[in-house]
Amino acid sequence: MIMVHHYTTEHHHLPLILTSGSLRPNNAGAEHEPPLVWFSKAQRWEGTATKMVMGADGPRLLTFAEQLAEFGCARFSLPADDARLMSWVDACKYAGITSTTRRKLESVGRKRGASPINWFAIAGDVPLADVRLQRFDGAAWVGYSSAEGVTHG
Repeated sequence: MIMVHHYTTEHHHLPLILTSGSLRPNNAGAEHEPPLVWFSKAQRWEGTATKMVMGADGPRLLTFAEQLAEFGCARFSLPADDARLMSWVDACKYAGITSTTRRKLESVGRKRGASPINWFAIAGDVPLADVRLQRFDGAAWVGYSSAEGVTHG
């Protein structure tokens, strides 16, 4: 079964998501855009999920190894045929993203090693009961086991 993934940081965002009980839509775009929960078909990591840091020469993108070491990497997975998923183009239409802005976002994504054909979104909360949670252990994606003994995977 093909899966899509919502990638996040294990040490920062994951505890907040677990406390909330759901993946909640985020409005990272313009104020007028409806918030969405983003997913990717990328199986190792979604390039647009990588954090930027301020380096000696200005902002720079972390490497995957740096991202893993500093923030940890986690993902929530859904079957790619989930009826709630919208394709990238449909999600842009839903959110009112202009074609010019869409092309700019696609260009930035490609520069980060991502592919817009892999991008999907859901408009609305995604209960954690609907997804599989994993963390990257340095070699592979493995089931997540929290300090409270809750296991996902």
